[in-house]
Amino acid sequence: MIKFIQCIRKKPDMSVQDFRRSWKAYQAKATELAKAMNAAGLTFFTTLNVEENLQVMLTRGTSEPFDGVAEFRISNAPRTIEALSREPGKSLMESMQRSQTEFVDLENSSFFFAAEDVVLRR
Repeated sequence: MIKFIQCIRKKPDMSVQDFRRSWKAYQAKATELAKAMNAAGLTFFTTLNVEENLQVMLTRGTSEPFDGVAEFRISNAPRTIEALSREPGKSLMESMQRSQTEFVDLENSSFFFAAEDVVLRR
């Protein structure tokens, strides 16, 4: 399984509440795109605003967590690429990219493809 992962940081001047509203709207767009590209699945993660995250960051010396993560699961890369090159996939992708410019700090976010290697599933 191939994954397309988006690790997203909100724009610096954006409140957490505004980010989460934009994130929900983004989820709806991503869901439509995932359907159009025949994705095997789509998962969204929103970072919890809890003391434990701060403790992990301080004790482990890591950077701040991302505000949100989106994970598209792709089982057939050629079919996905084809779906994104024609309608409605092409327009949906463009709409998502426009949406990203409104609330995503692109310079401090990371988008990448990864191979899944399941080592434990219960």
